[in-house]
Amino acid sequence: MRVSVVIPAYNEEGFIDKCLRSVRAQTVPCEIVVCDNNSTDRTCEIAKRYANKVVHESRQGVVHAFNAACKAAAGDLIAFTGADCMVPPDWIEKFLPYFENERVIACFGPVHSSGIYRRTFKFFSIFYKIIVKLKISWGVSDANLIMRKNVLEKVGYFDPRVQMLEDSWLMKKIRRYGKLKFLNDNIVKTSPRRLKKEGAKKVFIDRTISLLKLKIFHKLGDERFETVR
Repeated sequence: MRVSVVIPAYNEEGFIDKCLRSVRAQTVPCEIVVCDNNSTDRTCEIAKRYANKVVHESRQGVVHAFNAACKAAAGDLIAFTGADCMVPPDWIEKFLPYFENERVIACFGPVHSSGIYRRTFKFFSIFYKIIVKLKISWGVSDANLIMRKNVLEKVGYFDPRVQMLEDSWLMKKIRRYGKLKFLNDNIVKTSPRRLKKEGAKKVFIDRTISLLKLKIFHKLGDERFETVR
């Protein structure tokens, strides 16, 4: 099964080199597709050193960038991560055995950070595990997600109207097509830049409100995170 890793990028010159090095170090072959989303720094230049494909998306926003990268990807499986993330060498290898079951359409894992924000990210992970078990929502992050491309195509990719919790909204759309698996030990590390700028309390409240809207009203509004660089 061919695997493509898609990465949206906007002014990520400070992070994307380490991210792409970690993806290139995978224990199984994969295509790397980066979508440059109107960067004004050296993001595109750096991406071209490592990626198999660098595509461009003029419509601003991570959803548009993810969709452009997914459409350009050649893999049967699409793995998602962020330009400010680092993935372990066996990241894709750990996911692959689950797709031998044709009923499994997507797998995801936790996202952690380091330093003083390590405990905060662990708290978020525990919280999302609880809401998954209670069937309130799928506590999934598109920084650590892999799914079948044919299912992604069936649901029309990410909904461009949804800019916050776009990943949970996508899981809501695809789950009728098969099973989703959570791998607790397949951890992706990310930068804590949003928590540094906005504070953990605000980020948690914003996400929780959006999750409740998704559960109660079966829709999400036009909330979106401010771009943090």
